[in-house]
Amino acid sequence: MRRERRLAVSLTVLSLLTLTGMVGFHLIEGASLGDSLYMTVLTISTVGFSEVFPLSTGGRVMTSVLIVTGVGTALYTAATALEIGLERFMGGDARRKRMSREIDQLEGHVIVCGFGRVGRNTWQALREEDVPVVVVESDPEAVAAGIEAGVLIVEGDATRNEALAAAGIERARALIACVRNDNDNLVIVLSAKHQRGDLPVIARATELEAQEKLRLAGADRIVSPQLVGAHRLAALAAQPRLDEFVDLILHGRLVEFRIEEMKVPQGSVIAGKTLRESLIREQSGALVLGVESPGGELHLNPDPDLRIRGGAMIIAIGSAEQVDRLRTYVGV
Repeated sequence: MRRERRLAVSLTVLSLLTLTGMVGFHLIEGASLGDSLYMTVLTISTVGFSEVFPLSTGGRVMTSVLIVTGVGTALYTAATALEIGLERFMGGDARRKRMSREIDQLEGHVIVCGFGRVGRNTWQALREEDVPVVVVESDPEAVAAGIEAGVLIVEGDATRNEALAAAGIERARALIACVRNDNDNLVIVLSAKHQRGDLPVIARATELEAQEKLRLAGADRIVSPQLVGAHRLAALAAQPRLDEFVDLILHGRLVEFRIEEMKVPQGSVIAGKTLRESLIREQSGALVLGVESPGGELHLNPDPDLRIRGGAMIIAIGSAEQVDRLRTYVGV
């Protein structure tokens, strides 16, 4: 749980304890609400003043409960508040200055606009490829989460030129606009292209109608996570024999390649022929990645003169139509 949320919870608990003590003293001792509240505050704060009114056995029990629970809660709340204050007014400024210096020294980095679910996963994937990344995010909670994760982050609105400038757009290799709102992504694309017309810009599109607008705004590539997921789910349901996918995004459209392996029947038109003689490429359009002989020997990127025997396994890649044509041609 983040510090700000812990502080909110502890303040709520402290308020409930104070209310409980005030009402308890009022009911047990018959004191006024003002005196009961004062007595509760004295007890929780442990300032050591004398009792406001004589306490009965029930009153002493109430006081003991407040001391045990209230003092610890009050100390925890004060410590958390002090920690947040020091972080914001001392450490926070120093950390931001340090990050700003690091960003100013970067070249060839990728700017990721937005640190939601898509932005966070994009940042993680880029970091796994050892690509330097700078994130631009306006939401304070997302910024805090990013800082804790070790992200170089610029707190600001990515639709504004100064935020992109602070992220080093003049030295960046690419920009990814992946905030939740399509209209914001549209403005980010326009702003980025205005500042750096040669900068490759990849944009996220939530709605299909936004894709054309983003393209007109200058986005070099457009990705719709919902569309990619829908294609994948449908393909897995419709093609249960599918082994693997290879996805490419070309000019904003998903081009999905399938990798399949198929066993060559003994009576197949390609059985006994070399890869060159089989005319697989000409007849189906699919590309043979590998051939596994009946004896189990695997030939990757096979030689065109490799002879394909009945019972061999062919590993091929192509579009859905190309792979289907290959299966028909081979006789599977």
